[in-house]
Amino acid sequence: MGCCGQKRREWLQEINKSSKKTETIDSENTQERKPKVFEYIGKNSLKIKGAITGNIFYFRFPGYKIEVPYEDSFAMMAETDLKVHAKLDNRSKK
Repeated sequence: MGCCGQKRREWLQEINKSSKKTETIDSENTQERKPKVFEYIGKNSLKIKGAITGNIFYFRFPGYKIEVPYEDSFAMMAETDLKVHAKLDNRSKK
């Protein structure tokens, strides 16, 4: 049977291992929380309210792109007239 010091050392080693795993997971999650760019592919224009932030996003014409916060991006993906893009180009606005 190990003494208290040995058990404490084993316990501390176990805590250090689990905290390193948590730090890695947290850093991966923050990298994924970047805003997404959506392009309007409908016929006229579209105004849509963000499900989480409550921001109003106004797509003025077909092809118009807007950067949308991560929190609202999931609801926007359900819109049939919106397409997700990799990045925002110079012609579009936020």
